[in-house]
Amino acid sequence: MATNTQTNRPSNFVVLTLGIVGNGGALSDSLTSTGKAFSTARGFLFTGRKDEPSPFFDLKAFGRDKNVTQLVQSIADLKPKARMTVKGRLGYRKYESNGVMKEKLEVIVSSVESFAREEKASDFVMLTLKAIKDGGAMDFTSTGKARGKVSAMLSTGKDANGEYKPPFFVEVVNVSKDDTATPLVDAVAQLKKGDYFTVKGALKMDEWDGQDGLKHHSFNIWANSIEPFHWDGSELQDEPELEGEPA
Repeated sequence: MATNTQTNRPSNFVVLTLGIVGNGGALSDSLTSTGKAFSTARGFLFTGRKDEPSPFFDLKAFGRDKNVTQLVQSIADLKPKARMTVKGRLGYRKYESNGVMKEKLEVIVSSVESFAREEKASDFVMLTLKAIKDGGAMDFTSTGKARGKVSAMLSTGKDANGEYKPPFFVEVVNVSKDDTATPLVDAVAQLKKGDYFTVKGALKMDEWDGQDGLKHHSFNIWANSIEPFHWDGSELQDEPELEGEPA
């Protein structure tokens, strides 16, 4: 895991192939609080595999002003059961509904294109995260393979009042082919609480039935690479802001 000495902005970029659900896309009858046209749709991560749960995403496209752009219209025109590959920024929303806390993943879309069946579905994220709890750890899977993992969080920016929105929590994982730890397994396992790092990998979801009789889930990133993240070589004074709606 090489040291990154360049001045950077935090990374938040995803490329995901999604299956559109519900009634498809819709153009909002109203503007955002900042006067921008927008459209929405909802889709699930399409992997082509039926043996693993798929996370769902709210897709959001924003214009620069009140005028409907081609991108905004493209999302509005999405049809149910369509499969699309979208690029954009990962968002996260936590809210209360009928006394129950719920959460939704979002993609703030920057581009969208049709997905052909002969193509390989995309599941790629590049995110700057902060290690939490006690940092990373190495253990072994049930089949004896070395595994590095760390609990981390993604900052999701501020709300209209300037308050930080709830972060997105995720487990970053890498597994060796055998019981020998690879450099990447070691790099994940050696992350300490408070470390910032940028991970590239695939977003996955685990799902299980809890003792309360309800479905529970958690999110993982299966890492292909990680590298440390630094600002100007100076001490970080505040959490980085990753915007929700484009300014």
